[in-house]
Amino acid sequence: MTRRGKNEGVAMETVQDAYVRKTLSLDELFDQFIVSGTSMYTGGLHVPSAIIHELMARVADGRVEGIDIYGNWMNGDFDFKSLDVGPERFRYHTYFAGPNERAGFGTCVAHIPAHFSQVSALMRSVNPDYAVVQMTPPDARGMCNIGPLGFEPGSIRACKGIIAQVNSKLPRVFGDSHDFSIDEIDAFIVCDEDLEDIAVKPATSEERACAALIVDRIDDGDCIQLGIGGILNAVAEGLMSKRHLGCFTEMYSNALVPLQQAGVIDNSRNSYFPGRSVGGYSTGAARLYEFIDRNPEVYYCSYDTVTNPYCIAKNDNMVSINTAISIDLTGQVCAESIGSRQYSASGGQADFVRGARMAKNGRSFIAVTSVAHTRQGPTSKIVPMLASGSAVTTLRNDVQYVVTEYGVADLAFQDVPTRAKRLIAIAHPDFRDELTFEAKRLGLLY
Repeated sequence: MTRRGKNEGVAMETVQDAYVRKTLSLDELFDQFIVSGTSMYTGGLHVPSAIIHELMARVADGRVEGIDIYGNWMNGDFDFKSLDVGPERFRYHTYFAGPNERAGFGTCVAHIPAHFSQVSALMRSVNPDYAVVQMTPPDARGMCNIGPLGFEPGSIRACKGIIAQVNSKLPRVFGDSHDFSIDEIDAFIVCDEDLEDIAVKPATSEERACAALIVDRIDDGDCIQLGIGGILNAVAEGLMSKRHLGCFTEMYSNALVPLQQAGVIDNSRNSYFPGRSVGGYSTGAARLYEFIDRNPEVYYCSYDTVTNPYCIAKNDNMVSINTAISIDLTGQVCAESIGSRQYSASGGQADFVRGARMAKNGRSFIAVTSVAHTRQGPTSKIVPMLASGSAVTTLRNDVQYVVTEYGVADLAFQDVPTRAKRLIAIAHPDFRDELTFEAKRLGLLY
């Protein structure tokens, strides 16, 4: 588990010899490295599933125990709900939940509240035994690349050692610290895996109406951050009429590729990282992976940079666009839980909201359709108070524009009664009377 500097020691043997020497079978990997009491960082999205599946099988039958995993949103078939073995045998600590994590809460999965800008610091505080991540095969220089898939380089380097699952289907990307020397890596296993996409439903008419209101407020030359979802994909489609946009975003997604291919995003006016789109990670369709593979115009940075509010604020005309689950009448935003039930996490939302507000001519949008269609019927997403136990993802002090299909509410520097009036005005008409009554009852309107 000894970490050495890049290229140190590689000269003593050829790249191929070093690679062959460190390449193991799964059984050898677990016999030599992943034993009882091991802690590991796995990143997120397209995790090394061959290793994780083998680990879960060994935990289930008692061959290993005392395992701690730190990561987020694992794509694929991981049945954490059925791995009900108790935290002393296996615990997955996650700072962003997807479907697999949600199913495992209450058994072996536990949530860590953290902004993405804090992830490297989180891993430094834990100092796991190994980073267990996917990488490209080594190139002629002996360098492997972690690609764009959510393996945060600062977090990898916070671990005592590195285990790489080599996947030849992984795009090789340009980045500030995305290359790792063979000499830094303790062990390899080789297992090609397809890169799954995150399914996003086509935008509804309400989502397109929200998007149109945002697009009207984006100017040529602005630098944009987009999340994922129907509204945000519709925003991207609407931006085709703009010119000279920049891109500085947590997730470089499918929706951004056509904009950059068409020259709408050219990053020519960026005040920070001019000439390059900057992202923290990507997941998407084959077209996305083909576009970013060895493309110097798309540059990946550690979360310490790309979700750091002070770095975000270096972009003049920064526009942050995100979504939410619910918003109360004072402007508090919940984007990660349904009551006390964790649904996703804060990710980089609060970081980008604050960074955009700090930027010269920056703007921040929280966009939601006005109604959620639940089992109990339609429910307003604008609520008098957040449901009991709800996480406040973005503080009301930081929120600027809230958008629904009924309009835009500017909350920046507004008093509470004004905020309540403006939010009620963009709520669904069926709920406005009830919201007004509750606002008066709570003393928000008088």
